[in-house]
Amino acid sequence: MTSVYLAAADLLAAAAARPLSPLQLAWRHTFAFWVQTGLTVARHPAVILLCAAVPAVERGYMVLRARKAGRGELAVLDLLVTLWRVGLVAVAVWAASSGVEWRSLSARVGAATAWQLALSALGSYFAHHLRMVLWELAFFALGFWLAAKLLRGVVLLASRPAWWMRERLHQEAAASVLRNLILFPLALIYLVEMARPVFRQ
Repeated sequence: MTSVYLAAADLLAAAAARPLSPLQLAWRHTFAFWVQTGLTVARHPAVILLCAAVPAVERGYMVLRARKAGRGELAVLDLLVTLWRVGLVAVAVWAASSGVEWRSLSARVGAATAWQLALSALGSYFAHHLRMVLWELAFFALGFWLAAKLLRGVVLLASRPAWWMRERLHQEAAASVLRNLILFPLALIYLVEMARPVFRQ
């Protein structure tokens, strides 16, 4: 009887020691990415909302004015929002990184060799864990696609009591504002969490 227990214990130990598949690792990492993204937003909600508000308002304005605005106006607005989003990427990296990681990144600004080594290490990491990274990207795309559908549903629900929201154009503008205000910064922070190995080099 003792030998049966020992054999069962050996099987359990072997199962525990068995390496996880790329899919299982990606699922665990995805959960960790969402937790870290939520913690980052909880630490810096005002900064993130303030930075995301400008492109969100611009996108809503563009949807409402698309038929009336001239090409020059649209081009200038697109350029300004693109530049603002570059700054938003920097804010996302700052918000998601720890103090040590941010100081390390700041020290690399202008140091091409350091960035080359860090990006090389990141590329090596992705190459050695390609299947896991692909699963992580698939979960990322699915999660944010579902989040976009959820925001669209919120807009449709909000349009029922508000008469001015019943127009399709206004619904599209509201959905665009919510996507840029909520989903865009969340996606940036999430991608920073996925690329965190570059911070540790």
